[in-house]
Amino acid sequence: MSLPIRLPPILERYDCRGCGDCCHGTIIALDDEDLKRIRAQHWDQHPDYRGKKILVGSGLLKKRYQLTKRSDGACVFLTPQNRCHIHELHGSAAKPAICQIAPLQLVPAGDCAYLTVRRYCRCSACDEGRPLAEHVEALRELVERYNAAPKTAGPPALVRRQRRAWRETLAVTDAITRLVLDGRYPLVRRLAHGLEFCDLLEHCRLERLDGPRLVELAGMLEEAAPKEAGDLFQLRAAPGPRTMKLFRQTAMEWLRLHPKFVPEQSWAERWRMVKAAIAFARGKGQVPLFRLPFAPSTFESLERPLGHLDEAVLRPLDGFFQALVASLRYAALNRPGWSVVESFRAVALSYAVGMWVLRLACGERTPGVEDGVEAAMLLDRGQGYAPLLGHRHRWRVGMMSRGRELARLAVWYAR
Repeated sequence: MSLPIRLPPILERYDCRGCGDCCHGTIIALDDEDLKRIRAQHWDQHPDYRGKKILVGSGLLKKRYQLTKRSDGACVFLTPQNRCHIHELHGSAAKPAICQIAPLQLVPAGDCAYLTVRRYCRCSACDEGRPLAEHVEALRELVERYNAAPKTAGPPALVRRQRRAWRETLAVTDAITRLVLDGRYPLVRRLAHGLEFCDLLEHCRLERLDGPRLVELAGMLEEAAPKEAGDLFQLRAAPGPRTMKLFRQTAMEWLRLHPKFVPEQSWAERWRMVKAAIAFARGKGQVPLFRLPFAPSTFESLERPLGHLDEAVLRPLDGFFQALVASLRYAALNRPGWSVVESFRAVALSYAVGMWVLRLACGERTPGVEDGVEAAMLLDRGQGYAPLLGHRHRWRVGMMSRGRELARLAVWYAR
C-alpha cells in the first residue's frame, strides 16, 4: 500500500530555475506509459529529430527504454536555451513521469515516506526556492496520476546479518540523524561521531537484545560516540597507504560525475581511462583531469591542508549531508543488501571525496561558494551511480573502515 508523506526534520528548498543541470548526465528511464506518450508525439516527423535516435532499448525478453543522450551527455530533448523540447511543444504533462517529479524524491521508511530533494539540482544545492512543504500537494497529484507512490518496504539490516523491525531500525537511524544534525559541531566532527556510533554498534552482540533493550542501547551509544571521536581530532593522523590507494580509486569513480564533466565515447577515451586508473592507483605525479576545466594538479598537492574555509563555501555540503541522513535516503534507497552501518560509512567516505575534489577544482586559489555548490552536486549524483552501489564499492568501504581508517580519512581531508 502507499505511504503518507512526511518531511524530514530539516528545512529544504527548491524551485525550478530552468538551468538544465538535471538534464545532463541523468538516465531517463521510461515505463510503458512514458513510452506511449513519447511515441504518440511523433518526433520522427519533427525537422530537428528526423533520422535521430531518441530512444535506447536494452534487454532481450522484455526491452526497457530510456531517452537517448547527446554526445555531451545531455538529454536528446534539451534545447540550446536549456529548455525541454517536449515541455515546450506538448506541455509539462507530456514529459516522462521521472522528469515531472524530479528532483523531488520519496523515501519509504516504516509507516511513512519522507519527501526530500536531490542536490544535483543547483537551486536546491544553493538552498534557494520555496520550502518543500509548499510542494507536497503538487507531488501528491503527480504520484497519484502516475501510480508512483512508494510502497511499504522492509527495513535494511542494522549490521550484516542483523535485521530488525522498523521500530528498532528507526531508533538506530534516528540516533545517527541526531548526531549528524547536532549544530554544536562542524560537519566533519558530526560525521566522525556517526562513524564512532557505527563502530560501537557493530561490536555489540545485537542478537542478544530484544526491542526495548536495543532502543536503550542506541541511546547509550549516541551519548558515547562524541567522546570516542575526540582523539581523532587531536592526532589528525594520515590514513595508511592501502587506504589512500583505495580512496584514490574511489575518487576516480566520482570525478566523472562532476557537473562540468563532458563524456566521450571512443576507443581513445577508453585507453585514457586505463592510463588514468594506473595513475590513480600509483598516486604520484599529475592528476588525470578527464577534460575538466581545472588547473593542473599533482596527487601530492591534493594532500595539503585547505585551511579555514568560509562558512558559505561549506554550507552546500553541510546541507547535502543533513538531507541525505535526515531523509534516510542513504539507508533506505539505492543500496539493496547494504546495512545501515555500511551505508553510513559510504556517506562519510563521500565527504572525504568532496573535500578532495574541492582541492582539485580550486588548484592554488581559495575555494568559493560555487565550488562548494558543484561539490555537493557531484556527491548527490553519486547516490544513484551503479559503480558506487555494487559489491566492489561495498568491499572498498569495508576495507577503509577497518581500524578507524575511514574516520581518519574524513578528518585528514577536512584539514
